[in-house]
Amino acid sequence: MGRRMSGLRSPPFARMRRWPMAPTISGDADERFEPVRSALATNFDEDAELGASAAVVHRGRLVCDVWGGSASVDGSRPWESDTIVNLWSTTKTVAALVVLLLHDRGVLSVDDPIAVHWPEFAAAGKDDVSIRHALTHLAGLHEFRPPLEHETMFDWDECCSLLAAQPPIRPPGEAFAYHAFTQGFLLGEVVRRVTGQTMGDWIRAELTEPHDIDFHLGVPESVRPRIAEIDHAAMPPSNDGPDRVADVNTVRWQASEFPSSNGHGNARSVAQLLSLLTRHPAIDRDPLGEGALDLVRTVDWDGPDPVTGTNVRMGVGFGHSSRSTPVGVNDETVWWAGLGGSMAVVDLEQDLVVVYAMNRMFPTTDHVMRSIRVVHAAHAAARA
Repeated sequence: MGRRMSGLRSPPFARMRRWPMAPTISGDADERFEPVRSALATNFDEDAELGASAAVVHRGRLVCDVWGGSASVDGSRPWESDTIVNLWSTTKTVAALVVLLLHDRGVLSVDDPIAVHWPEFAAAGKDDVSIRHALTHLAGLHEFRPPLEHETMFDWDECCSLLAAQPPIRPPGEAFAYHAFTQGFLLGEVVRRVTGQTMGDWIRAELTEPHDIDFHLGVPESVRPRIAEIDHAAMPPSNDGPDRVADVNTVRWQASEFPSSNGHGNARSVAQLLSLLTRHPAIDRDPLGEGALDLVRTVDWDGPDPVTGTNVRMGVGFGHSSRSTPVGVNDETVWWAGLGGSMAVVDLEQDLVVVYAMNRMFPTTDHVMRSIRVVHAAHAAARA
């Protein structure tokens, strides 16, 4: 979810480049989940989608894995089965999963003060700010103050030093404010301190390489040719700091690790990873334990977010379905979304994971209607 979601007009669909004919939607889907393919096709037909993938895991099976459109802004490169794309804040769901897995193993507790693992972080009255606060956007550090210089955002150690020295902006544990960019440094540095690995390296060693999952936090050179080009032409201009969407198509951005915002994958790979939150994962690995899942189910905040201008129901690492973001049909549905339109949804009751990933960004909350259309089709199919 990005900070550009509020206060703007609906996406200028009518002015976006549309396909002369809706592209073919490739991939496989169980007959029961064919409506998800249809929903993806509708996104191209009605909402000027450029390229996208959608995937559904249900009760441990990949029951839908479909894609279509273009992986380049000019339409010259088709979106293929192995196309990956920058996922923006949908990356946060994978970062949260990593921390929950470490909690499950007893390597850390989400209720630990961050300073237990990162002593320098105790400065400026932050000794009681917990990992849980970071996961729920209640840490009081929703932005860098003063704002980061553009070059500084690529210096992990410097960014962490700045956050460690910075006093809280809002009372920790008491006031929600979306940590759009800072959450990744808070969680990523804790992971580095307790494991000795960057979060990207830990994901690679523990999850993606052993299970052949095509997700990357820090994209290796050999994989970069498969990255879809992001079309951010509809986004408002931003010239400095972590809101520079223009950086997204650069090698520097793709090779860096921003656990809040630059995971690269497709719908299939994210669905495979997040299936660890269900009772029947799609990979050969034990699911997340009930203690960790109870954290995800618990609502720590239900109220306004001054950063996005929306109301948020927030659990540990994941939002909860609500009137403002109707992504579920029960109280067991959790989610998060990325700037411009990507989304991941997990229905814990139905053992259902739905993910949407695309490369055309739209600047308002209406952008999520493309992903919600796919999510609702999957919910209906699972209950048919």
